[in-house]
Amino acid sequence: ADTGLALAQAQRRAKDLDYSMGGGGKPSSVLPDAAYGPPGKLDSRGLSNGDTNVSVIINNGVESFSLKRNLGDPVAAAEILLSSKFGPRSPTTLLTAVEERRGENNLPVYQFEYTIDRSEKGRPALRAISVIAGSPNGDAFITLTVVSLNSEWHKADIDYQLRNIAKSFKLV
Repeated sequence: ADTGLALAQAQRRAKDLDYSMGGGGKPSSVLPDAAYGPPGKLDSRGLSNGDTNVSVIINNGVESFSLKRNLGDPVAAAEILLSSKFGPRSPTTLLTAVEERRGENNLPVYQFEYTIDRSEKGRPALRAISVIAGSPNGDAFITLTVVSLNSEWHKADIDYQLRNIAKSFKLV
């Protein structure tokens, strides 16, 4: 697990308790509930800054959530979640978007693959696969994202490993 993520989450919780008149308010970005990546590359907030990682975000507090009803078909869902309002702040290109059924309960998941152009920042492009599933009770939706340098996905062994991580995601 990413120890930097645990530290950032603790700092965010501490800030939520800050009752000073200073610039409180809501956090400016979403922190994943879990993240795994190469150790040693930390940004100014102490988060792992490696280009290859896996993260999971659990969105609680929704009611009667359904992939189709709330997000539309897989392409519409990808467009919503990759929009600059919710997704990466760099331009993205959707490569694929599909619906699959996974797990013992045969629950639907949406999986989409996309690239992230970071050339404006002088950084190489990324490729990612995100998988979204709604909880059986409709009270949450969970997103797993696997990301690495686009060039790494062209290596057969890396591509196989990253795709297997995404393929393994299902709700139990």
